[in-house]
Amino acid sequence: MSVPLPPPRPGRLAAVASDPTLLEIVERADGSASTRLSGDLDIVTSEEVKRDLATLIDAGHVALSLDLSDVGFVDSSGLGVLVAIHRHAESHGGSFVVESVPPQVQRLFDITRIGDLLTVTDR
Repeated sequence: MSVPLPPPRPGRLAAVASDPTLLEIVERADGSASTRLSGDLDIVTSEEVKRDLATLIDAGHVALSLDLSDVGFVDSSGLGVLVAIHRHAESHGGSFVVESVPPQVQRLFDITRIGDLLTVTDR
């Protein structure tokens, strides 16, 4: 059920709803996991995504990949999640790979140079 947002009052920012986010575990093997994210990775969804990915690493899936092909929008909170998960995987002796980045998100990666830190593949 969708509830319409009231119009913004003058001088105030309008609330913008995020697309629903779904993190799917595509494959699990000894020490590794492949995941796929759909929806937005933003201030509304980032903490839950970070918690879920960190839980996989903590459970021993230290070689983690994240497919972003179905992600429509990423903000600075989303970028922070990617950096945090990269560091979390490395601290557990593992790796974090971001795959199938859509063009609008790749543009953000290019502007912020996050690709200098993360492993990003076309897959």
